[in-house]
Amino acid sequence: MDSGSRASAARRAVVETYIDLMEEKPYDSIRVKELVERSNVARSTFYVHFRDTIDVLEGIEGTLLGLLSLYRSDGDAYKGDIAGMPFECMENWFEACIEHERVLRALIGPHGDPYFTVRLQNQIRQELNQMMDDDRAPRDRLRPYYVELLTASYIGLMSYIVKEKNKSEYLEAHELASIANSTRAAYYKLSDKAPRLSEERLFGAKAPAGEDGGDDHPETAR
Repeated sequence: MDSGSRASAARRAVVETYIDLMEEKPYDSIRVKELVERSNVARSTFYVHFRDTIDVLEGIEGTLLGLLSLYRSDGDAYKGDIAGMPFECMENWFEACIEHERVLRALIGPHGDPYFTVRLQNQIRQELNQMMDDDRAPRDRLRPYYVELLTASYIGLMSYIVKEKNKSEYLEAHELASIANSTRAAYYKLSDKAPRLSEERLFGAKAPAGEDGGDDHPETAR
């Protein structure tokens, strides 16, 4: 193993150990001494990669917040082929939740960092507003209420996933996205102030064939 691989392995060992410890005790009571002992990483090596235990936590949270980016506009390389596609971005978000449920369970659990959920909520709100801007939804008095409701839906479903011990009971990401998307779709279908969007824009590229939600207002369909 070359030096780069060893460094990567040491960093990963510290991070994995921190997550294990966070499931056992409050995050702010984790000490460098127990981290290096349980991860079998030299103390000097720990300080090559991290300033302190909070630096470990911030690295974990920052990485996870990047993976849990809900939406990016068209042309944003961060989301690749699904940028600007709301439903597909939602599926991607839930896939990330399922893939990283262990880390999420530690962070939002009784010993985790309560501020992580606040940061994730703020990120979701910002990205939902960007999604609604791209849908040309008005920035009216209704907007904050829908954003807050949708944000709560994502956080609630994410919390349910990570607390569900029987993984065989997990719904697939597509099903979870359909649940989370139901309120968004209702807004565009029922609100007089909302633009009319195409079925693809509302329900994804795999939306069932049917009446196009954008037919009544072709200038707003996408």
